[in-house]
Amino acid sequence: MKPKSWLLAAVTAGLMTGCGGGSGSSSGGTGGGTTTTTGGGTTSDAKVIISGDLSPMLNESVALIATLDKKKSDSSDIKWTQTEGPTLTLLAENSAVLAFDVKEAGSYTFKVDFTTTTGNTLTESVSFTTGERSNVLNVRRDFASREGNKISFKLSAPVDADGKVVSGKYTDVTWTQTAGTTVVMNDKNTNEYVAIFDAPQTSSDSILSFDVSAKHPNGETYTDKVHLLVQDTVSIKSTAIYKKVIAKVSPYNASAPMAEGLKNCVYANYFSNPCSMSKINLIGQDHSAPTVDDIMNRVVTSHPWMAKNFKLFLEEQDVNGDFKKLLRSVSAIVISYDIRPSYYWVATGAMYLDPNDLWLTPEERDTIDVAPDYRGEFGKKLQYIMPWRYVKNDKYASSYYAKDLRITRTTDNIMPDLASLLYHELAHANDIFPSNTFGNIVGKTVYDEYQNRKNNTIAKQLTNAHPKTSEEMMALGQVNFGGKAETPEQIAYTPDDIAGFFSSDSAPTEYAYSSIQEDVATLFDAAMMSARYAIERDEAVANPRVEGESGHSIKVFWGQRGRVADPAVLPRAKFVFERIMPELDTEAFFAKIPAVRSLTVGASWWNSVELGASASPRKARSVSQDGISRVRPIEDDLIRKYK
Repeated sequence: MKPKSWLLAAVTAGLMTGCGGGSGSSSGGTGGGTTTTTGGGTTSDAKVIISGDLSPMLNESVALIATLDKKKSDSSDIKWTQTEGPTLTLLAENSAVLAFDVKEAGSYTFKVDFTTTTGNTLTESVSFTTGERSNVLNVRRDFASREGNKISFKLSAPVDADGKVVSGKYTDVTWTQTAGTTVVMNDKNTNEYVAIFDAPQTSSDSILSFDVSAKHPNGETYTDKVHLLVQDTVSIKSTAIYKKVIAKVSPYNASAPMAEGLKNCVYANYFSNPCSMSKINLIGQDHSAPTVDDIMNRVVTSHPWMAKNFKLFLEEQDVNGDFKKLLRSVSAIVISYDIRPSYYWVATGAMYLDPNDLWLTPEERDTIDVAPDYRGEFGKKLQYIMPWRYVKNDKYASSYYAKDLRITRTTDNIMPDLASLLYHELAHANDIFPSNTFGNIVGKTVYDEYQNRKNNTIAKQLTNAHPKTSEEMMALGQVNFGGKAETPEQIAYTPDDIAGFFSSDSAPTEYAYSSIQEDVATLFDAAMMSARYAIERDEAVANPRVEGESGHSIKVFWGQRGRVADPAVLPRAKFVFERIMPELDTEAFFAKIPAVRSLTVGASWWNSVELGASASPRKARSVSQDGISRVRPIEDDLIRKYK
């Protein structure tokens, strides 16, 4: 499926002073830079300039910004290194903007190397000493981005002078742009803790700066600064596959066998045609039983930590070997801060992952775009919603992590969300390229091979053998997931109408009506999560929440747990499974899946997580993190994290 244009939007940022709330000087380094050569000879083709906050305070979110005088920084390979001071965890060491938190007072020195397109390396260093005052207000996070990409900043929860989260929230939050080309904030964003916009076009690297002020629960008003380096980029040709600017990514293994294809053929703005199989093919064509290292040789990311965490997940959580087997059907795994939602694309044969399911530390989370899934705006006029969730033992299988809190996770914590996401996206790849057909590949490119197979995919076979029948739900699928305008008849549907349409058909989820490919993917991910992890999917029909009312106003009109085992759905799930996982015993596998059960009609969506729950209202479900209580938002059970 071709990604929507919003996936390809790009952001830009600009070089500026005083990041993270400090009042430090606006430039640093020696100014001229040190030039070394990699291929003989010398060069003076550019000068490295470092700016940013050079007088940071304790607990401050700091940015060091490096650019090349009169050159595009985006065209160079960049590497930051800390050479002096208490050790810091650097997560954007390959970016023109190095952002980090200063958690220990002291003197720090950093070096940045720019390797230009001419093969020359230019080096510059910068030093600072922290102030003693502790910073309170922090905006996450200063970064560099290409012009045109989407941008988001978020405000962290209020803390005391020791950096500990306190009860209450900031109020009277104000975002004020103080430098750079004026941007237009997203008018659909209602969260004052977040700023969302598209980076402007620029003719040279430039800096956007913003002041943020907010009233702390203690009554005091604090301020912070945040900066964005907007990088000038090469013009995109009209023939390019990705027609709008996307993030810069790099292979996890720079010396991987198909490193050139990873750089140029899966997530870049300058290729116009799918690359040949000699540059990028399916993993399974080279490895019938790929190891973790084989798979990592096909990973490209915007930030190195994303690849490291993906590898850790495969090592610690792929106990059945499912993901390594399923990954044979993709050409590459792309993980970038600007991908939302995750998707699979036939043009490249690659899987594209939103890193929100991969972060393990708050610093890693800071580097991810927080703009919501664009599909959240679809179907707003309809008189029903269909929330869903994965559950285990009458509880949510995954935890809720409030965006403003500084939380640390393990691979056990990310398993429910990431595993279901991988099963889903890899079902798309295996729908076209099941593992027992690699010997039949004759196309010159992965896309050519898709064209050879598109009329005989598993999705096509499923639709022919076990078609869905509800025309009403199929039409609504294009409204809720394709953005088609609601008709008066659809607006008039009640939750009871929807319950009747859906429950009498054979689709596993509402999302299965968006396309025949999503029908396959949702059947597969629900079956795999149930059999492998005893994690089941709830699907329900409910009334929309009225603005200002409690989440308990959302009542279940109809709902099932484990619908994949419903007699109408089960044959379709088996049909898909035996074609995607032909090496496993289908009947033995599905014997592990519990029978379908009903959710309590009349219970609130939150309370219905407990089978047999009373329909009487109860206290809202909240999650305590760092001693702070947060109520799980109903929106988390409506937003689709994949496509």
